[in-house]
Amino acid sequence: MIKKILLLAVPIIVLSCGQSAEKMTMSKYEAKVYKETLDSVKSLEGRLVSMSNASLEEIDAYLNDVASLKYRNDTTGMDASAKESCMKLKQRVNILKLDAVATSEQRLQTIINPVEVNDDCLLEKTTAYPVYLEKGDILYYNIGLQKQGVIKLYNADARQLLKTYAHKTKVRDSLVVANTGIYLVEIAPGGTQYASVDITFKMADHFHPIKEVNSEEIGAKAGDFRVVSNKGVVLRAAFDQPRKFTLSSQLKSTFTTAAKSKVLVPVQIPAGATEILYNLRISTSERDKSSDGKFPDKMNLSYKRIRFLGLPLYESSSGSGLFSMLLDDNRPLREEDAYCNMYVFRNQWAAKQFQDGSKMASQLQYDVEYSTMGTQSCNGRIPTKGAKTIYLAFENERVRYSNYIWVEVLTATPTTEYHTTKFTVD
Repeated sequence: MIKKILLLAVPIIVLSCGQSAEKMTMSKYEAKVYKETLDSVKSLEGRLVSMSNASLEEIDAYLNDVASLKYRNDTTGMDASAKESCMKLKQRVNILKLDAVATSEQRLQTIINPVEVNDDCLLEKTTAYPVYLEKGDILYYNIGLQKQGVIKLYNADARQLLKTYAHKTKVRDSLVVANTGIYLVEIAPGGTQYASVDITFKMADHFHPIKEVNSEEIGAKAGDFRVVSNKGVVLRAAFDQPRKFTLSSQLKSTFTTAAKSKVLVPVQIPAGATEILYNLRISTSERDKSSDGKFPDKMNLSYKRIRFLGLPLYESSSGSGLFSMLLDDNRPLREEDAYCNMYVFRNQWAAKQFQDGSKMASQLQYDVEYSTMGTQSCNGRIPTKGAKTIYLAFENERVRYSNYIWVEVLTATPTTEYHTTKFTVD
């Protein structure tokens, strides 16, 4: 083995760590590693000069390159000159790493890292600006408001309020970070107004990656950290499964005792419920669809997606309400040839007379505003107006053709919901 190594050991002339050319004896492999390392060191030493004016990204890339620089060698078969040159190269690598860290730290103390810089920011609600900081960093914030507002500084990870500036139009301050974590500069404008927001930070005397802060709205309870309350609703299914009925044609119901052209669906209203939301599918085919029975799940899913928008429950002059948006998102497909009459009864006696046929619907008192003649598949909402039971009545006035209907109903009970913002870094 020694003979093989000695055979590979050849005299070579290299430029040593000094400036003079020296003749050294080492294997071809060690000579190759030596030359590549020396070239890398020279290149990194050249880049070090420009680090005093480098950007944060350039510093990050440079420090990664320096950290990956390593030199290991095997002195077997080397002469004294080669061993000395290798030792000097190792020392040069170590010195480079120390100089790189020192120069980078000096530069870091002069770099201003922006978090949010906007001199024309329209604030309509309480807004928080998150930033990830490490111990020793310095956070700077300069906020200008048209009208008085409240500005707060938080350590989000510790759920700790650090500073409060109440009834201020201008705040200019800084914070030396005591603990690594996510920090928030929160502005409560107290109404819609423009603001100038200038939030930046400087790193401490060590480099760390700038981490993007992710935010997510999550459910909470009263008293939680930075909790926000909104008016919401609880949606509950009135039936365990869709109510399915056959509405026979007028001709068939006249001559067949079991055939009925009308049906009554009582809906029990729980205490506190202010609305019922219904989904009506009408078809000329009695085959079920995969969408049948999914109305409660779809409505609750849509509600979870939009509940943090703070929409009113009902329509207003400024736009559509929450209920309308939920129903629009979950309308059933219509069939052109499938339709029936839908009546809303609030009186039990009137509903019974409709059901047993003792009186025609036109002879009874029903809620005209929410009843529909010749309706196709649809959904909608009906206010409860304090009733304990609402009766949905359906009638097929077609002479020859039968229809099939599927009815699903949700009750909506107002409630107060709480949510907060969860901040994380990858």
